[in-house]
Amino acid sequence: MKKLHEKKGMTLVELIIAVAFTAIVIAAACAVLFLGGNFFKSGTVSAANQQRASLAETYIQRYASTAFKLSSSKEMDVGGVAFTLSDNVLRVTKQTVEGGTASSEEVASIEGIGRVEFQLEGTVLSYKIISQDGTYTLSGGTVLNNFISGDAASLTGSSGDCLFMDLTAPVSSE
Repeated sequence: MKKLHEKKGMTLVELIIAVAFTAIVIAAACAVLFLGGNFFKSGTVSAANQQRASLAETYIQRYASTAFKLSSSKEMDVGGVAFTLSDNVLRVTKQTVEGGTASSEEVASIEGIGRVEFQLEGTVLSYKIISQDGTYTLSGGTVLNNFISGDAASLTGSSGDCLFMDLTAPVSSE
């Protein structure tokens, strides 16, 4: 008969080492999962910022290419489009006339826009759209095909009232 003392089991030290090693592996796996979640969240925010800025750019290019006059004045002619920025929301408002009555219609409301800057150089309108958190900037420009006049100095920079575009062709005095 064999003695029970000849069979060896795990000692307390070996058990402690095995538990410590397992805890380290689990902690590393949790850290990787946590970092992956953070990267996913930041990627989602970045994609949303890009989408918003791209949408704002689309509206700027759509209306600027046919604008006859640009102004930073709040007084918008009938047939104009206003780009106004307040509380990190860029609003695109179009003024129309139906049956002799002027009306304003909000075309778009784009949230998450922190700043919009315009610079007029000849017949090119350059713009910079900056996200609310400042992590994304979209710069570009568009040619003003029908451009007649504008106030370049007052369009440079950003303000609560960004830009007004007159889309109505001027009446000829001939």
